[in-house]
Amino acid sequence: MYIFLDYDGTIIKNSEDEFMKFYFSELSKKSGLPFETIYKIVMETTMETIKNQTHNKLLFDTFLDIITLKDKYDKTFWTNLFFDFYQNEFDKIKNIITPNDKLIKKIKMTKQKLIFASNPLFPKIATEKRIIFAGLSPENFYYIAHMENSHFAKPNPLFFKEILEKINAKPEECIMIGDSDFDKACEKIGIKFIHVANHEEWEGIF
Repeated sequence: MYIFLDYDGTIIKNSEDEFMKFYFSELSKKSGLPFETIYKIVMETTMETIKNQTHNKLLFDTFLDIITLKDKYDKTFWTNLFFDFYQNEFDKIKNIITPNDKLIKKIKMTKQKLIFASNPLFPKIATEKRIIFAGLSPENFYYIAHMENSHFAKPNPLFFKEILEKINAKPEECIMIGDSDFDKACEKIGIKFIHVANHEEWEGIF
């Protein structure tokens, strides 16, 4: 059995809104750009990246191509900014994380193959740190989706299909545990969805 797991609202109890407020506050300080400015640029770029429908580019490359059209800064500026931020200031976000202890205990004890299936909108360095912030290790997961190995993002069903192809699994061998319609999009390719609030159902899967 392969268990796909979302992050925000699932592995951790924090909502995406709570995370975003803290994230952009720190990124604003790092970049020297006003909160409203960098929030608008990054969120618009993220929304356009999510709409990507081709296999031609990984999400990280798509993101960089789009963000350089939003302002005067080039790819080198954005690449250096994000990787420096993820290497350093991003660690402060651990202070606001509230792990879902019940789920994390199951993750640590299970012998099932776990797939980190949070929306791949962060590069590998940030994705692995997010896992660590929750009290887990990247080694807990059989496969981890991130911007540098994904061509699609949720709610695009191709996000799930791409992972199936990489791990050589069938939809009926998989379960997706999440908290939103973005996660439920897995049903479009035949993967069963379980809402994280349905404790009894997903506890049995582990």
